[in-house]
Amino acid sequence: MLFAVRDIAGGYGAIHIVKNISFDLDAGETLAVLGRNGMGKTTLLRTLVGLADRFAGEVKVDGEPLPARNPRPFARLGITYVPDDRGVFPRLTVAENIRLARLSAYAQTEVDVDALFPELKWRARQPAGTLSGGQQQQLAIARALATGPRLLIVDELSQGLQPSIVEALAEALIAVTRHNRLALILVDQNPKLAMRICDRVMVMQRGEVVAAGPSATLGADERFLDLLIV
Repeated sequence: MLFAVRDIAGGYGAIHIVKNISFDLDAGETLAVLGRNGMGKTTLLRTLVGLADRFAGEVKVDGEPLPARNPRPFARLGITYVPDDRGVFPRLTVAENIRLARLSAYAQTEVDVDALFPELKWRARQPAGTLSGGQQQQLAIARALATGPRLLIVDELSQGLQPSIVEALAEALIAVTRHNRLALILVDQNPKLAMRICDRVMVMQRGEVVAAGPSATLGADERFLDLLIV
């Protein structure tokens, strides 16, 4: 099993936000984490990759337990995280951002990011901080894929972006996960988009998982959709 999570509890300092969360993810499997604002989705991702406090539970990659509050081993094992603020280096050019990502490449998968995001190739010499929000999100995904990961974790893919950019990002993720057997964990406020990209769904409420299953099954369940209404 590529990624195994058992009974995770996490948060910040004395504040416990997520609890009792378990799931498995293997190569090529895709999981959408859904829920209303403030339900703990981002905290879950940050706990998984060592950026928030883990109070209980275990995270394993290839059966190897990983320490809490230490993100370094994740990159070494091919786990790449795209935060909700995109995390690009604004003063570096597009090309420099991608080149820097390749320096720490895990290189499990080979993705042609120029073919996937041709607009970035045209803007290779442009400082990342001068890109539009959609272009920065493309760059954030491109940087993550340039490391050659086995598991890509993306927080808020479509946040603040126009529909055409969101559609391009969705198609890129669908293509790369299927072609490269790349595992994906995706958080997004658009449930229809997330369920189109991901085969499985996990719904959070007050820091816990309250529903989980195949996207096609849960997407047709009105009780499930009620959990996502803001």
